[in-house]
Amino acid sequence: MRRIPLNRSEKPLLHVDQFAFAYENVKEKPVLNNISFTLYENEVTLLMGASGSGKSTISLCLNGLYPEAVEGFTKGNIYFEGINISEFSKGELNQQVGIVFQDPESQFCMITVEDELAFTLENINIPASEMPQRISEVLQAVGMESFGKEKFHQLSGGQKQKIALAAVLLLEPKLLILDEPTANLDPVSSMEFIQLIHRIKQERGLSVFIIEHQADDWMDMINRVMILGHDGNIVADDQRDVIFKDKKQLLEREGIFLPRSHHESFWDVNTGSTTFSNQEVCLSVQNVTFKRKKNVILEGINLTIQSGEFMAIIGENGAGKSTLLQLIAGLLKAEQGKIELFGKPISKWKENYLRKRIGYVFQNPEHQFITDTVYDEITFGYQLNGYAQMDMDEKALHLLKQFQLENQKFSNPFSLSGGQKRRLSVATMLDETPDILLFDEPTFGQDAQSTKELMRMIKELQSSGTAVVFVTHNMDLVDAYCERVIVMLDKKIGFSGSPQELWRQEKILEKSRLRLPYRIRHKVGKGEKYDFVH
Repeated sequence: MRRIPLNRSEKPLLHVDQFAFAYENVKEKPVLNNISFTLYENEVTLLMGASGSGKSTISLCLNGLYPEAVEGFTKGNIYFEGINISEFSKGELNQQVGIVFQDPESQFCMITVEDELAFTLENINIPASEMPQRISEVLQAVGMESFGKEKFHQLSGGQKQKIALAAVLLLEPKLLILDEPTANLDPVSSMEFIQLIHRIKQERGLSVFIIEHQADDWMDMINRVMILGHDGNIVADDQRDVIFKDKKQLLEREGIFLPRSHHESFWDVNTGSTTFSNQEVCLSVQNVTFKRKKNVILEGINLTIQSGEFMAIIGENGAGKSTLLQLIAGLLKAEQGKIELFGKPISKWKENYLRKRIGYVFQNPEHQFITDTVYDEITFGYQLNGYAQMDMDEKALHLLKQFQLENQKFSNPFSLSGGQKRRLSVATMLDETPDILLFDEPTFGQDAQSTKELMRMIKELQSSGTAVVFVTHNMDLVDAYCERVIVMLDKKIGFSGSPQELWRQEKILEKSRLRLPYRIRHKVGKGEKYDFVH
């Protein structure tokens, strides 16, 4: 493998030397397998790899959280500015190597923004008299200067992620690690966060280490790309354009998304519009309003779902998309109005029958895990329904292979990677073929290979008559697969129609913080006119 030449102007910042990591209970199967690389000052490096390959594990090892925070085993060495990280006192390295995770709430300890940032400063022994000035400066740096008194539950996903970044910046790190930081953000919030990182990197001269499945929106700031293979080895490490132009076959073999500027045909776009006038209505939502602690979340929602249709529910963070999905599934109860499944109020269905007719895949896969092994999770429904052991084994083996989980058969579901957890959460819904399958961010954390396989299986279910409903921030997925799209706006349905109609609604897209899909942005970039876009 060709390495980046070391005769460069930037100084080495962090060096990984023949480093391996394995969980204590599976020492014979290391997650990271004798990897070596160097990160340099003022450099932006992108790490890509298949879901479950160990990308997040690398980040947690780089700042010393692993193996201390888990039962893990390491060999080899990591050096920060020439010093072995094992020589740093507890918490010292975390100031130099800061991490922003994909879920900002996992990093918060306090109720309000100011208290959270003050807590960060207390941990590094900053005098109380200096805290207000430092907090004010960092909030201004991330564009959140007026949010100091706000409570976290009142912030959008994008705002929370900016505060998570602010807390890390207070530590004045030299290396900033971003672990899929935009995964939970709406399209505009995602772009705003990336632009913020770009600006702060330039202002502060930080080194940035980005972990992402899709590189498109980061391309302007990336210097270098590293690829982590399925076997835990670094299989490519070179300049951005060299990787994406010359290593396409390797990336495809590893199941990695190529930037759409280098590979436009990933999605098989559905340009035709399907009508469902002759299809049976399987679920109806009639004048539904939902409140949470007297706050109106959704108001006057009217919606029908027809057998065999593929529909998306989209909108900005906090628009009520997941709430609507949970109401449809019968997991939440409406304040007023009614929801009927095949003409019968869902409140009148027995729970076990309702769960057979409506499958629900949570945004957070952990919320639906109830057993200790992947096999038991997949076969739980079969066991309840009295399947013979041989039949259960046969069905489970088929699903394990389909979802690339056969090597995790006896693993604890909570020990899986984010992408593996998502695949397992979908597999558990397929013990029966439901009438409606509801997904909250189905492709979150998935590599290209897993995404394609997941969408293939979902399309098969749709063709057999299952209605499919996605809550998603991925406009390219909506553009390629969905026949109808619902936009949540101001607590109501602000738009209902085909994706092709939506892409022409400039005001709705702007209000909902949505972006046009790449297919259309690319056409416009080539000089093609698309209604309102010039």
